[in-house]
Amino acid sequence: MPAAHWFSLSKTPFLARSSHCVSVTKSGILIVYGGELKPRTPIDTGVGYDTTPRGSLHVFDLAKGLLSQGWRMLTPDAKHAAAGADARPSLPEPRVGATTVWLNNALYLWGGRGGQDMTPLGTHQAGIWKATIRAAGGPQQSVLWERIAAANEDQAPEPRSYHVSVAHGDNIYIHAGCPVSGRLGTLHAFNVNNSEWKALASAPEPGRGGTSLAATTVAGKDVLLRFGGFCGQQLPSAAGEVDVYIIEEDKWVTVQPTADPAHGAPGPRSVAGFTHFQSPFPALSTAVAVAYHGERDASSQGHTGAGQFWDDVWVLSKDGDDVHDGWSWQHLEIYSDDHFPEGRGWFPPAAWVDGHGDTKLVLFGGLLSSNERSDELWELEIN
Repeated sequence: MPAAHWFSLSKTPFLARSSHCVSVTKSGILIVYGGELKPRTPIDTGVGYDTTPRGSLHVFDLAKGLLSQGWRMLTPDAKHAAAGADARPSLPEPRVGATTVWLNNALYLWGGRGGQDMTPLGTHQAGIWKATIRAAGGPQQSVLWERIAAANEDQAPEPRSYHVSVAHGDNIYIHAGCPVSGRLGTLHAFNVNNSEWKALASAPEPGRGGTSLAATTVAGKDVLLRFGGFCGQQLPSAAGEVDVYIIEEDKWVTVQPTADPAHGAPGPRSVAGFTHFQSPFPALSTAVAVAYHGERDASSQGHTGAGQFWDDVWVLSKDGDDVHDGWSWQHLEIYSDDHFPEGRGWFPPAAWVDGHGDTKLVLFGGLLSSNERSDELWELEIN
């Protein structure tokens, strides 16, 4: 019987945050950008008491596991920190509720909100930003940011926050989220080779914020799996329901996985962990995604308060050649030699595949039920 094992890798008070961005490179370098420590107040601004330079990235080498206890901060390349030729800042503004993906050896940022009013950033700032990590004439590394102008900028998605992004092939998929008002269910793809946006089929209603996508292949088809979100209530409304976007057909279908015989299906949740998964372990040969933690009950204080959170782990599996059938949920027992992370939400899911073909899931930061932002880094192994 597979089980989940949490490992504590770091506890670093000056990095505590929620509503931030997390991505992992193929070699296991964890990259953290942005977020908030106080509600609706972006961090890493480089002003006042916040000494972290704007546009900085925080990195941790997961490949070294428990032997690596140190975070590094990569600051923007000094030659490119000034305003660009068009007098617009050449660095992204500090933000919360944005997303990043790692694709083709670069970090791509999109969307988010900035400031107390929590309105989405303007079109220029909310667009695609590319961060390249480069050596600075020695062992030191820096970040080179550039705003990527789309060939069809007029077809870019509506600015928003608390959406979800995932990379697959040469595309960055942007889905759902919160614009100036309401919640969205649209899906767009940005191709990093030709810098073009493409509007795709919208997902089944309702529109939502705080949902998750996992990119994978099932039944010979490349798909995006959607689970959870918030539309005024936690989703899905039918326990364990998953929406599947079939990329080559530009079509969504909704599936109802078989529940775990002993534990049922994962409860509705948002701002949670849900990401792709693969394992060489025979008992997990059909596993395609994992759901973990997330908000169970929203706070009555809105974004300024903390609700109640899950602390569970579920594996989603797919068997057979029909994309509509053969789905199932399995609840995992959690084991730890020390302790394991308390329930939380408002963190971005992340995962990477090590040299043995095992997917390791990452949980960094997030909002706790005490309304405190976590400073912990955890890694989840399933075997």
